[in-house]
Amino acid sequence: MVTENILYIVAGICLAIAIFLGYRLLKSPIWKQRQLQKAAKMAAEGNIQDMIDYLEVNRNRKSVACPLTNALVFYFIRSGESEKAEKIVVSAMDAGDNSGTAMAQMAYIAQQKGQNEAAEKFYRQAMEQDPKLEGTMKVNLAGLFINMDQRLDEAEELLEEALEQREGAGKSGVYLNLAMLHMKRKEYSRARASAMTSAELLPDTPITRMGKAQAFGLAARCSVKLNDSSEAKRLATKALKTLDKQPGTEKLQQELLAITGEKTKN
Repeated sequence: MVTENILYIVAGICLAIAIFLGYRLLKSPIWKQRQLQKAAKMAAEGNIQDMIDYLEVNRNRKSVACPLTNALVFYFIRSGESEKAEKIVVSAMDAGDNSGTAMAQMAYIAQQKGQNEAAEKFYRQAMEQDPKLEGTMKVNLAGLFINMDQRLDEAEELLEEALEQREGAGKSGVYLNLAMLHMKRKEYSRARASAMTSAELLPDTPITRMGKAQAFGLAARCSVKLNDSSEAKRLATKALKTLDKQPGTEKLQQELLAITGEKTKN
C-alpha cells in the first residue's frame, strides 16, 4: 500500500538524518553550531540553494567529520542526489580522510543507490574504524536488513545491542527500526508500541520535529492495520500537527490526511 511504503522509506531515512544532525549540532563547536543554525534557517525558509552555497563556502573539504560537510552530504542523500553526496565524500577520502565517519557516509550513499552488499560492507568498516559509531551503525545495518526483508532475526539482535549502547533520545531511532521490524512480521501491536516510544523519546525541536512526526505516522499506520480507526486518526492528526506544514513534506501530509479521512487542500 502506498501509505505504508512512504512511511517505511521516509521514517527509515529521515529520522536517522534528523537525529544525526541534531547530535552533530550539540557536539559541534559554538561557531559551527551557529553556522548550522543559519543553514537550517535557510532551509526552513525554502532557500535551499542559498543553504547549499553557504555550506559549500564554509565547510572543510578535507574532512567529512566537519559538521557542515556532514549536513551537505546528508542533504544530498535525503534529496536523492546520491552522486553529489558521493563526490563530496570521495574527495575528502582522496585527501586522506579514511575515518569511520567517511565509511558511514559511503554506506548511506550505497544504500540510497540500492547497493546493499556494499552498504553492509561500509557499515561494518565504519564500526571497525571507529567503535564510537557502533551503536549508530548497528541501527543502520538493521534498517538495511529490514528494508531488504531479509535476516530479520539478525536485525533484531543488532537493535537490542544498540539499545544497550544508546541513551535518552538516542534510542528513538532504535525503537523506530524495531517498529518497522514488527510491521514486517505483522506484529502490529508491538510495532505501534515501539513507534510511540520512538516519538516520545524525541524532544519537540525544529531539528527533531520531522522524525517525531514520522514515528507518530508509523504508529497511525499500525492502528489502521489493527482496525483501530479512532486511534489511527488521532495519531495521524498528531503527526500532521507536529509536521506543521514543513517544506518538503507535502506527500507525507497527503498520506496522513488520507488516514484522518480529510481531503487534501489544494
